[in-house]
Amino acid sequence: MNLNAFEFLDNFALMALAAVLYGIILRLEYPREVRRILGGFMFGAGAAVSMMDPLRVAPGVIVDLRSLFIGFSGAFLGPVAMLISLTIGAITRYQIGGIGVVPGIVAMTLAGCSGTLWGHLMRNRSRASLRHLVLLGFMLCAGLLAFLLLPVEIRAKAFVSAAPYAAACYILGALLLGTFVERERFSAMRERRLTNEVNTDPLTGLLNRRGFQRGFDIAQEEIVSENGAAILLVDLDHFKKLNDTHGHDIGDLVLQSVGAILRKAVRQSDLLGRLGGEEFVVYLPNASMADARNIAERIRIGIETSTIASKGKPLPVSASVGGSWSSNGMDLTTGLKLADMELYKAKQAGRNQVHFTPTIKSAA
Repeated sequence: MNLNAFEFLDNFALMALAAVLYGIILRLEYPREVRRILGGFMFGAGAAVSMMDPLRVAPGVIVDLRSLFIGFSGAFLGPVAMLISLTIGAITRYQIGGIGVVPGIVAMTLAGCSGTLWGHLMRNRSRASLRHLVLLGFMLCAGLLAFLLLPVEIRAKAFVSAAPYAAACYILGALLLGTFVERERFSAMRERRLTNEVNTDPLTGLLNRRGFQRGFDIAQEEIVSENGAAILLVDLDHFKKLNDTHGHDIGDLVLQSVGAILRKAVRQSDLLGRLGGEEFVVYLPNASMADARNIAERIRIGIETSTIASKGKPLPVSASVGGSWSSNGMDLTTGLKLADMELYKAKQAGRNQVHFTPTIKSAA
């Protein structure tokens, strides 16, 4: 088995490319599970490519970095991604053939499970240090136990010639690829955090006006509103008086509490925002008129029955809700305008109530 510098350079370039693609996947505006699945395919492709130019220990027995990529998919993306990359790697190894097929697939499975276990152990840590990455490399070496499944006549040669090289590759590869991946992960997290700060109201944690507009545009593309859609405007009653009487600290506490009440009252697919001051907005995609009214009432009742207190005394907090509903989707500008008109009617009628527009026949 002859080693040369070009083999290490090839592996280094492959690891760097995998890290860059990993960073790109992290930055995609897809749900986390979708990004993990894509990452599983990417690491699986890395495992397959690494088998295209392996070191040959004996006829049908090869050594490469496939276990490193599969282990990393489990370590950084979880068990579903690991199973995807393992499937791709196993299919590729089976097609290559040779007497090392079964040990090769077992080695990948052991490495994938070891990487997934490492990821579980690291779940409460924000970043992996160098010693953590070295530990990952040693754990991936569990795949070398698959050499025991090789025929007796080449088993000793594989352990003497290939095992030390493979172990060194896993440990050094874990350091190199791990450093690349951690850099991309930290950079993507920082970018996502900055984006959240731009689009999020710092007091309530809800979307601000800009973030709500962006979320609404995305929802219009992704969610099919078969039952219609609604927009709710929620405005706290007599909030200025509450602020003047109890102080801005209590006013901020009320706004934070209302944000929490809104989160509990709506569905997972709904969109929440704070437009400013004491005014909140809710977008209800794929909601019938009855659904929208029920959610609006749930919000109103939740605020009215909240247990917000100042100096041990409960505060009387209530909200008026104006809603607009359309049977054919929802235009944000029109929906907000109509909901605001209904909110005004609710205020004029005595506050602490819900008013809805008649059905809108088109989204225009």
